[in-house]
Amino acid sequence: METQDYKKKVKESSPKTFLPLISKAIVLAEKYHKEQTRFSGEPYINHSLRIGITLAEMGMDTNTIIAGLLHNSITNSLEKEVEISKEIEEKFGSDVITLIKLYNDISKATASTDTEFEIVTKFILNNAKDLRPILIKLADTLDNVRTIEYMPQERLNSKLQKILNIYAPLAEYLNLDLLKKELEEKALLIYRPDEYEIIRSKMEEKNFTQEMQYKYLEYLTKILKEISPKPGIYGRVKGIYSIYNKEKKQLKEQSSIDIDSIRDLIAFRVITNTPENCYNILEKIMDSGDILTKEFDDYISNPKPNGYKALQGPIVLDEISPNIIEIQIMTHDMYYYNTYGKASHIAYKESKSRYAKPTDKYNWVEDVHKGINKHISLREKNISNPILVDIFPSYVFAFTPKGKIIQLDSGDTVVDFAYKVHTDIGNSMVSAKVNGRAEKLNYKVQTGDKIEIVTQIGKKTVKEDWIQYANSPSTQYKIQKTWKNS
Repeated sequence: METQDYKKKVKESSPKTFLPLISKAIVLAEKYHKEQTRFSGEPYINHSLRIGITLAEMGMDTNTIIAGLLHNSITNSLEKEVEISKEIEEKFGSDVITLIKLYNDISKATASTDTEFEIVTKFILNNAKDLRPILIKLADTLDNVRTIEYMPQERLNSKLQKILNIYAPLAEYLNLDLLKKELEEKALLIYRPDEYEIIRSKMEEKNFTQEMQYKYLEYLTKILKEISPKPGIYGRVKGIYSIYNKEKKQLKEQSSIDIDSIRDLIAFRVITNTPENCYNILEKIMDSGDILTKEFDDYISNPKPNGYKALQGPIVLDEISPNIIEIQIMTHDMYYYNTYGKASHIAYKESKSRYAKPTDKYNWVEDVHKGINKHISLREKNISNPILVDIFPSYVFAFTPKGKIIQLDSGDTVVDFAYKVHTDIGNSMVSAKVNGRAEKLNYKVQTGDKIEIVTQIGKKTVKEDWIQYANSPSTQYKIQKTWKNS
């Protein structure tokens, strides 16, 4: 597409109420990126316009779209940062410039090479009191991965690692499944092209394709036509990256893959109104196919410990294919609880246990869902609709002087931070600075704090009363152990 086509598409997808402001933002973005090009040689403005399109099609408000269009205006002209910031604020208000600056902060958070990817992802979510800058960053990353083959080789591996291990998980936490899948697929294609092709060709050979999914969908619609009210039927083909993660050991050892043991390469979710209709739907499917009884579960009669309910398991519909596919049958209420409630995928994933019990710890999953929906519903009425969130509220994240992010529990102190960095750091600590100022050892760490632990060479003893300063049981144990051995 040409630049003019991108401009037109941004305007067509944006809130009609505020189109004059969108047009003004496009003109300003063209001014800032005049004569700038991407690695591919195309005008840089096209990248900004595509971000605007993605955000507009996601249903974002006008200020978020404008911030997306202008997302790199400051960093591309650092010598004019103050001047450009002032111009943007004068034309569009403080909300837009704040969104841009918070977007830039996300990029800075990924700079540390010492921090585990999972901690970086959780810090970004925890630090966000408004989701919109994260959504701008995800739209930016999506466009980058679509053109990533043009990136210089020396920067490519680092970028791919961040896409797969930071940005795709960010999309997963926010329930943006299609965006997550595209990030992973495009990144894997460049990162591991041989493995990607092995999986892709095997899926095609075994007929686990989009076309086959459509055939199953038509067939399920036909055999369930007598169910009233008409159930919703939703299908998907398992992502290549998901298969790669599951089978990468086999791929590494054998340079091949056996996908026949994976039951959910094609999977469907059927959503209806009552538990009774769930069983009626199952009966209709059994009349037209076979369920693998030993692997099929009735979580409606016997819910999982976390409250998850559904009828689910592998089936074969011979009229379409001899392949095994997976089906889930549930009510609307079950679907909502399983997706956004205490049985959400995120709650299950974070618990790291299939026997996890319901908890309020991940209520933010539902809050995020409601917040995004409310934001979308108000986009024509309000120019700015913050998506206010409090994600991973039981954690805090602080920085070492070198920029490494340390994950702590809410209520943890400077003493906990020191021992989290390393036991030897804790034992040799004599004082601490927080954000450049001296602080007491019982100072409670806040997300974003930069903490410098001042140590004494050769010091290996600690005061027993440090236990009173520690919030974490593991820190208290380390202090006691060191004190007893001194």
